[in-house]
Amino acid sequence: MTAGTPLLDYRTSYDFRPLPEKVLKRFNTWIEDGKLGFMELPFDKALLHDTLELVHDINNSSDRMIVCGIGGSSLGLRALLSAMDRSQSGVSVVDSPDSRMLAELVSRCNPDSTALTVITKSGGTAETMAIFLTLYQWLLDSEDADSRVIAITDPQKGDLRKLARDRAWNSLPVPPSVGGRFSVLSPVGLFPAAFAVIDIKSLLHAAEVITEDFSKNGADSVAARIAAGYLHNFNSYPVHVFFPYDDRLFDTALWFAQLWAESLGKKTDLSGNEVFIGQTPLACRGPADQHSLVQLFTEGPRDKTVTVLTTPGESGAVRIPGGFEDYPSIAYLEGRTPDELRLAEAQAVGAALEEVGIPVSYLEMLTLDSRSLGELLMSLEIATVLAGLALNINPLDQPGVERCKVLIYKAMNRPGYNI
Repeated sequence: MTAGTPLLDYRTSYDFRPLPEKVLKRFNTWIEDGKLGFMELPFDKALLHDTLELVHDINNSSDRMIVCGIGGSSLGLRALLSAMDRSQSGVSVVDSPDSRMLAELVSRCNPDSTALTVITKSGGTAETMAIFLTLYQWLLDSEDADSRVIAITDPQKGDLRKLARDRAWNSLPVPPSVGGRFSVLSPVGLFPAAFAVIDIKSLLHAAEVITEDFSKNGADSVAARIAAGYLHNFNSYPVHVFFPYDDRLFDTALWFAQLWAESLGKKTDLSGNEVFIGQTPLACRGPADQHSLVQLFTEGPRDKTVTVLTTPGESGAVRIPGGFEDYPSIAYLEGRTPDELRLAEAQAVGAALEEVGIPVSYLEMLTLDSRSLGELLMSLEIATVLAGLALNINPLDQPGVERCKVLIYKAMNRPGYNI
């Protein structure tokens, strides 16, 4: 029984070669070697069950949730909440150790009915733990505070895992083979998303559709075609503009920026040779950034490739009123919807970029719901790994991040980091 046919559509303004078979074989070898745990998430029914069970339990005591996390532990969740229009769902994501912001947040929350979720796979991310410990102290003023703490971390290792055991906190695992920036479809993203009443079963089913499409169709699959299309411009155009024409997907663009930058910006290749490779992602908001950045894109340096991401208009949307016939610069809008204008702008910007020779990719979502979002996220995750393997680099590590961490620990006088 098949999971279904992908609804996500991908096309380009340029021709590109399909991915070579050797890249697809290497990807499948990495799956067999257990390196690509994110590919297994759609099929992990036990983890889904545990996630939903814990959401049910927490719902009995909490009407609000604060999530502490940063990078891969927050960006994917933000993408889910924004895309599914859950900004007022009662889930707040905190990823900056800013005392004023934390004080303002707790002033709006009742500690007696707030759940506190801390997410860090390593179990000791400095920013996350600073935020969490500050909020935990606030939560302790309430009764049964520890019953409303949830730790999402490595199943065995790290100080957060030890702390969760010692304090008998609720917890869910981040599978060891799932890296942070690939963890949105693990409890990292799905647990708070389910609390926000997002259909996480549908998200996972959509991801299953994409993995099955890749397994069945290889180079002709949606994910592989995205990878091939993006690779065509990778070395010639060092900036990749990700341009969703739907405000609900701007956080998805920010999520993609981390995924692309951290996975594909590398000093060495898989053989240890210095290559200093990478492509800088730039998240934009259409139509807003059409009026701030497109001048640069069309007439500035020819160093950019652009992805235009669109969603359809809402059925039954309110139409723009008439009665302004004497004002020709606005009268033509009569009877149209705001979505018609938004989509016309997306098409026009793509055409304008093509006219000046900028390579444009188009991702079209036939709707914006949990299924289409799950397809988009999984497609981009697979495409990113495929691109890394085609470039002969490791898309899963991030050694360049470590030096910054060391200097942070030194500045904060963490034991063992005084040199």
